[in-house]
Amino acid sequence: MKVPIVFILLSAAGVVEAVYHAWLEHAFTTNYSQVTFAPYSSFFGVPYWVFGVIWFPLVLIVGLWATRLGRLSLRRELLALLSIGNVFTLYFWYLDLLVVRSFTAEYVGLYVTNYALTGLVVAGNWSGAEMKDFVAGTVVGMVIGVFF
Repeated sequence: MKVPIVFILLSAAGVVEAVYHAWLEHAFTTNYSQVTFAPYSSFFGVPYWVFGVIWFPLVLIVGLWATRLGRLSLRRELLALLSIGNVFTLYFWYLDLLVVRSFTAEYVGLYVTNYALTGLVVAGNWSGAEMKDFVAGTVVGMVIGVFF
């Protein structure tokens, strides 16, 4: 199977995961205010489930557009978009592991899906020097982040 098709399918899986996560957070019920105003459940008043429900359809649409519905290879410019999600998930890992001290498979599934999408773009463009620099910079950044 072609890498762009895998990217599109994984993006679609992310959409399903995000909607499922929102459903688990009771986003589609009358208990909306309980979830929205719970401690550590929002970012500047926006519930976290909203980010997933917006993020993965955005990645899917941009992926469909950038690959011309899977006919072209993955463009390295997708890394700029996916890196935003990767940085955001670092904040969620911080909340899950250090603040709340609990996490669920649904959360981890969303994070890993975004990392896998990034990995597909890197793998699809590995021959370029930019990809090797991107990976090296990411690893150095993660090491520095662990110590600070």
